[in-house]
Amino acid sequence: MHDIYELIERRATCRAYKSDPIPDDVLNRVLEAGCKSPSGGGFQSISIIKITDPAKRKRLVNFSRGQKFIATAPVSLVFCVDYHRMRRVMEREPAPFRLQDQFKYLMMGVIDASICAQTMVLAAEAEGLASCYNGNILNELDQISELLELPEQVFPVVMLTLGWPRTDRRRQPPKYPASLLVHENAYQERPDEALYAAYRKQNRWQKLPAKPEWVETCCTVAERLHGADYAARVRKDIEEKGMIAHKYIAGSHSQNLNGPDSDEDFHGVYFAGIDTIIGLGDDYQEEVSDEKH
Repeated sequence: MHDIYELIERRATCRAYKSDPIPDDVLNRVLEAGCKSPSGGGFQSISIIKITDPAKRKRLVNFSRGQKFIATAPVSLVFCVDYHRMRRVMEREPAPFRLQDQFKYLMMGVIDASICAQTMVLAAEAEGLASCYNGNILNELDQISELLELPEQVFPVVMLTLGWPRTDRRRQPPKYPASLLVHENAYQERPDEALYAAYRKQNRWQKLPAKPEWVETCCTVAERLHGADYAARVRKDIEEKGMIAHKYIAGSHSQNLNGPDSDEDFHGVYFAGIDTIIGLGDDYQEEVSDEKH
């Protein structure tokens, strides 16, 4: 076993795995550690789908921008917010509330899933395993739900791939220091120069070549989200630097070209049976309800 601070210091995302299986006793220790993590109100409103089936792991690659290591690693875990289990309990033991109707409980479920996942990350490190978070599944909620046969009121929020690292060359990328992220007693604005200097230091490695197709994608998304003038600023910044800063390409990956406020982005969550999403009014709910039927 390792000192907790040593584990935190050495943890780094891994995208190169051996195909060797994880022994059951090792994986079970990791899973049990996660299931002991704290949760909002003690509800543990989550479920974890352990994916070891090679065919399903290959399909997950398709939902994750072709990241083939997901198929090579022996297991991926999909963390879900789960109100289905509580609904079944309430059929036996009635209670005068519905968790899925309150946005704060939705947020608590997402937080519970995140805490559980990070606990497993550290437990995996203690076992000599490596890990990689994957948020791409949020772009494919309906397909993921179908693949994993999720019932209503269960929806995925994050995936974690686990396995034996192919090499020991993983390095944790630069992180913002506590002096920037921690504010004492109240939020404190940092001077512009100090803020930007910290940003450039933390993101100095996050840059990509200005391939024409990537530039066009970034500018198209920028125009859809912020207008033509802003898209022109993005294009000028890329041309002046001769590269694409990570914030541009990451933004393009995380948004579809309909924009984040389009109805399509909420369908998967709604179809999972979650009724309260910020920004969706009664008219939208009636429209989607008609589609479901």
